[in-house]
Amino acid sequence: MKHHIANRAATALLCAATTVIITGCSPDSAEAGAKSTASATKTKHPFDTMTPEQIDNQAREAVKNATSMRITGKANSDGRQVEVDLAMDVRGSCNGTVGNSLGTMHIIKKGSLVHVKAEEDYWRATFSRGMTAEQAEEMVALFKGRWVKPPRMMSETLGRICNGFDVLFEALSPASDGNSTREADATVGGRPVAVLAERTTTQTATVYIAKEGKPYILRGTIAGGNEPVDLTFTDHDKPVDTTPPPPDQVLDPTKLR
Repeated sequence: MKHHIANRAATALLCAATTVIITGCSPDSAEAGAKSTASATKTKHPFDTMTPEQIDNQAREAVKNATSMRITGKANSDGRQVEVDLAMDVRGSCNGTVGNSLGTMHIIKKGSLVHVKAEEDYWRATFSRGMTAEQAEEMVALFKGRWVKPPRMMSETLGRICNGFDVLFEALSPASDGNSTREADATVGGRPVAVLAERTTTQTATVYIAKEGKPYILRGTIAGGNEPVDLTFTDHDKPVDTTPPPPDQVLDPTKLR
C-alpha cells in the first residue's frame, strides 16, 4: 500500500477509510469469564492471524470484483481541492456531484447520455471565458437551475468524470511494498474495520478495510503533506440510479440560437 498510490487515488477522485473491532460481554463469575474467553477465541477474526500484506491482498481481491460504489469526501491534488459525492459503476454510469473552486456540478450519465446541472457561479465562471460580461450573464440566466444536455464533445469531456472506475480500483488496490503496519481496529459508518497505515517523513496514508462481509476498503485518508485526502466508500455493488431528468427540465444548448 504505497502512499504515492493514494495520491493517484486523490487525483482520480478516489480512496477510502474506516475503523475498529467487536467487543463482547463480561460475565461476573470466574467460570463465566472462562466461557467468555473460549467464546472470544472461537470468534477470532481471520484478519487477526494475517500480516498487513495478507489483509491488503484480501482487500485487493474484493475490489477487483466490485461492480459499483459511492465515493464521498474531499481530495486535494496539485493545489486543487475537489469535493465529491458520486456513485459510479464499471459500465461508466454515474450519478452525483463534483465540486471545485468554480462551484458544484451534478452529473447523471448512462452510456453516452450525459445530463448536468450546475450552480450559478459554475456557469458564470464557465461562460466568462470567451464571452463579454453581458453575454455571460445571458447564458447564466438560461442555464442556472436547469438540467443541461451538453453537445457531444462537452458530453465526452464531462463524462470522463464517470469513466475512472478502473483507475479507481487500481488506486484502491495497490500491491503492498511490505511497509504498511496494522493499527488498532476501528469502525467506519458503524462497521468494524481493520486499519492499515503507511508512514513517510511527511505524511501518513491510511486505509480502513471492512471486517464484516466482503473486505472492501471503506475509507482512505492521507494526512500531512500538501495533498490531504479523506474519502469514504459505500454502496458497494448497489445499482446506480441513472434515470434521466424529466424532458421539461432539460435544456438542449444545440437548439439555442
